[in-house]
Amino acid sequence: MKTAGITLVAILLVGALVTPLDFSEAQVSNQTVPAAPTNLNATAVSSSQINLSWTAPVNSTQSQVSGYRIEIKPLCVGSFSILANTTTTATTYADTNLISGICYEYRVSAINSIGVGNPSNTASAATWSEPSEPRSLTASTVSSLQINLNWTVPLDSGGTPVNGYKIERRNSCAGSFLTIVANTSNTNIVYSDTGLTNGTCYQYRVFAHNIVGTSLSSNNATATTLQTPSLRLPSAPTGLNVSAISGTALKLTWNTPADQGNSPITGYNIQRNGTVIVNNTGTIQTSYTDTGLLFDHQQTYRVAAWNSVGLGPYSNATVGKTGTQVSTPKEIENLGQAVSSFVHKYNVIFKQQRDETIKAIKECNDKVKNASQEDRKQIKDDCKITLHKIKEKYKELRNQFKADFKEFRETTKVVLTEAMESKIITKEDVKEVKQEIKQVKNEVKKSEKEFKKELKELKKESKKSKKDKNN
Repeated sequence: MKTAGITLVAILLVGALVTPLDFSEAQVSNQTVPAAPTNLNATAVSSSQINLSWTAPVNSTQSQVSGYRIEIKPLCVGSFSILANTTTTATTYADTNLISGICYEYRVSAINSIGVGNPSNTASAATWSEPSEPRSLTASTVSSLQINLNWTVPLDSGGTPVNGYKIERRNSCAGSFLTIVANTSNTNIVYSDTGLTNGTCYQYRVFAHNIVGTSLSSNNATATTLQTPSLRLPSAPTGLNVSAISGTALKLTWNTPADQGNSPITGYNIQRNGTVIVNNTGTIQTSYTDTGLLFDHQQTYRVAAWNSVGLGPYSNATVGKTGTQVSTPKEIENLGQAVSSFVHKYNVIFKQQRDETIKAIKECNDKVKNASQEDRKQIKDDCKITLHKIKEKYKELRNQFKADFKEFRETTKVVLTEAMESKIITKEDVKEVKQEIKQVKNEVKKSEKEFKKELKELKKESKKSKKDKNN
């Protein structure tokens, strides 16, 4: 019985053990390696690091994924090699200590107790590097003190944006390059180099910066500043002439110096009988009326020119003599006609300028209306140049007229004063002539005011047309 009992117990125990053992083997035989991860992505975050991310395999929990095998292909060529076997279920990985500017390709496989599953899709990225060099650098002379630079952005930013440029210059186009701007700290591709020496050659090169470092240099570009002539005193005025305009006034006229000393004339110094009566006229006008003189008296004059350097030599001395009598009634009568002539002359000049300006503005407005968006800026720039040329064309004429009118007014005062003192005319006559002169000034102001108003209306019309077209 004992033996039988032991045998029964043993049989029962064996039976109990056999069933679980058979079930466990069935479980193991049904489990397989994990499916492939999906959506693998590689992103460079620096010059030495690429971050990976992916999606876990379908039913990763059921497959009992315990980690991932990460494979790498340096330079994105050749065969994959094992980079790491992780022991976590994390679906991200940071690959560090890489080489700058190199392409790396990756794939990921899931791991469980059975083995390594199929690999994911492949993903590649290149670590950040310095940008490539700037291109097409040009240097353009602007003046005796300035050269402007212009270049094209690098073809390759190195994976991260260009954030500035380094500019070097070789003075006199010889010797070593010197840094004039370590980092512009902006993405502008133009630079104005100022404070240079006139008539000097300069050579430039440019480097691009990004967060990683500095590129190789661009091509070299060379330019020479304009040569400024040496400044000197002007030569003496020529052709000095002195003529009597009344019994107490003499008019001086002369020619501008043949050599202005490479600096504009700023005024004239006038001597009478060896004594300076005007130190500096402060104008380029080449005439002067000397009033308050004695009847039938001889005076000797000479003139010298001022420029930024100083006062040049005097002209030859010229003698003039005042008249022996005061103004005649006929001269007084001619004043009114003279005033009318000045008004007519000014109006002709002003009307020509106004007509040309308005015509140019209208033509520009029509061109802008019918132009494409990309052509409008060029058309507007051309119009500004045209209007500037018209303004400059009439500027000198208007200035000369104003100078002539000022002299005419001063001469008129002399004639009127003498005539009134000699009782040829009365105070009322003087008042009438002065009123005519004042009327000239008022008409000029009125014309200019109307012109400005007309220009303002044209600008409004231009803006309205542009707004209507945009709508």
